[in-house]
Amino acid sequence: MSRLNRFIHEIHRRSLWQVLLIYVGGALFAYQAVQALTEGLGLPQWFPGLAVVLFVIGLPFVVATAFVHERAPASPAEAPGDDKRVAVAEAGREAATRRRLITWRNAVATFVVALALWGVIAAGWLLFHERTADSEDRRASIAVLPFENLSPDPDDAYFADGIHDEIISQLGKIGALKVISRTSVMEYRGELRNLRDIAQELGVANILEGAVRRAGDRVRITAQLIDARADEHLWAETYERELRDVFAIQSDIAHQIATALHAALTPEEVQRIEARPTDNLDAYNAYLQGWTYAEDWSSEASIRLGLQMFERAVALDPDFAHAHAALAYGHLALYGLGFDRGQERVAAARRAADRALTIEPDLAFGRVARGYYYMWVERDVERALQELLTAAAISPNDSDVLLAIGDLQVQVGRVEEGLAAYRRAVELDPRNADFVWALAWAYTWLRRYREAEPLYDRALELAPQRNAFYWFKANNEILWRGDLGAARATLERMPERRDSWWPWYWWELMRLERRFEDALELLSATPSFELLAGPLEFAPRALLEGQLLSALGDAENARARFEAARAILERAAQERPDDGRVRSSLGIAYAGLGRVEDAIREGRLGVELDPIERLPFDIGPMRLEYLATIYAMVGEVEAAIDELELLLSIPSFISVAQLRIDHRFDPLRDHPRFQALLEGYE
Repeated sequence: MSRLNRFIHEIHRRSLWQVLLIYVGGALFAYQAVQALTEGLGLPQWFPGLAVVLFVIGLPFVVATAFVHERAPASPAEAPGDDKRVAVAEAGREAATRRRLITWRNAVATFVVALALWGVIAAGWLLFHERTADSEDRRASIAVLPFENLSPDPDDAYFADGIHDEIISQLGKIGALKVISRTSVMEYRGELRNLRDIAQELGVANILEGAVRRAGDRVRITAQLIDARADEHLWAETYERELRDVFAIQSDIAHQIATALHAALTPEEVQRIEARPTDNLDAYNAYLQGWTYAEDWSSEASIRLGLQMFERAVALDPDFAHAHAALAYGHLALYGLGFDRGQERVAAARRAADRALTIEPDLAFGRVARGYYYMWVERDVERALQELLTAAAISPNDSDVLLAIGDLQVQVGRVEEGLAAYRRAVELDPRNADFVWALAWAYTWLRRYREAEPLYDRALELAPQRNAFYWFKANNEILWRGDLGAARATLERMPERRDSWWPWYWWELMRLERRFEDALELLSATPSFELLAGPLEFAPRALLEGQLLSALGDAENARARFEAARAILERAAQERPDDGRVRSSLGIAYAGLGRVEDAIREGRLGVELDPIERLPFDIGPMRLEYLATIYAMVGEVEAAIDELELLLSIPSFISVAQLRIDHRFDPLRDHPRFQALLEGYE
């Protein structure tokens, strides 16, 4: 018998295949449990990989034990006659059974030891790493609760809010402090709550409370710093001065808090805290009033009202850098949200941002404004990231900056750094549902759907009235498992209040469910819904109706709706020729009308205007998705599959689970490349 045959014979005789099957099967089951524990306990993402390494290390021990020869317990040599033959047979059976049993037991023991070792490491991480990090962070952490307005004129409430915001901003410049952002503390306005409970909810050790009274040209500001855990006052002061001293008061409060919390200030931080933004109190007053409209900067009317006040501020003081930066931010908000994509708006944003940094090169908010300009207008991710990193170095507690940094770092491939920035932003603004949602959205884009799911749930707990969050959770369920039932159950939890996007959420789900007639009925029952316009989409109602009618096979009515959409979109393309959203939608309209060359031209132009090289996060892949849809509509099957292959090879909001149910790609279903595509990305 050859060596190979003897080796195979030994493998079978020692039941090695069964033992390996038990070990590998147990390890796979345990890996699923490890993944769940990693997510549930908040362990780092390398812990599942650690489990795999431990199981692989254990595998050689399992194999080795299978080749350890066991001695029989006793020799049957002395047994006479038949007794000797019986003894030999029994000894052989016992030895064989013993070898198999010892091998099986060693396999199980090795598996248990590897899993137990992982558990010990995980427990050590939770007990020591988390405790150390938490105690160090909470030692110098603070939340500034909204200041009470005690002014005789209730219209002066904006002034108290402005002082509150400025103090948060001043403290945010101190790197040795963890300062909770404004959004998370505003929900405690006017609430009589236990400070210890508030501190625990916000993840801080200290609370600053205060009140503002403004009367004429006099201002009275009271502030008290409390150790919420021990319920002890660490510092308190009452400032009663002329209004022109308001900046000195804010600076002194920052200094006093830093001293009380033993937070050392660098010379640069001292200089930033003591700088006066303007000597013109009327300009400062207009600036504060402008920010009162920032409560709802998703509204075009609110943005324009804010811009009016910022323009008044810079007219009163042309050297007011903060107001120029705010002006730039307002212009960019109109542009980024799609309310005004005109070149005049873009030029005004750039002028204001440059003016702010010319006056004050070290102004964090000026860097933020210019970073957003590069990000939203020029689509220059690297330059935007550099501006925002500079802003974060100047103002390390600015959660908005950290969130934007997370967006950009993920886009340029620094995924773990980007996710860390997201998490830091959520830590500084823990009650901000938008930030929790943004982290969840990033996980969805990275196809880490399991990690995204609890974050969507948390965002909904914080803001159950936000319809958009229900849609994004539903979309995560579709992309992850293609579970339309779970998606529908999620959307059915949306509040009755119907915002402007409410019909589209249901249209998208019904489209995937192939309930085209129900989707048409929904659109006809919502006459106010005429245009789907957002950062990613620009689609008139007629375009959505045309797609549904086409799916139903109603060619005549579909053509009429595509024609109506074409007229709207061609006018929009003339008004905003560089808008990739418009070009992509126009390509869909042309495809619906059978204008193949025009459709492909517009679809490609949308991709050229918003290329994934500069916009890899959401906008760029969306343009590719539109192009793939256009190719499928006009019968360019190979080209459509090319685009889908690209989308599946990079982070995007396209998944195999969705492609299996999406009617837009029915023309590709019988093609071998498409079938292989679905199988290759399981």
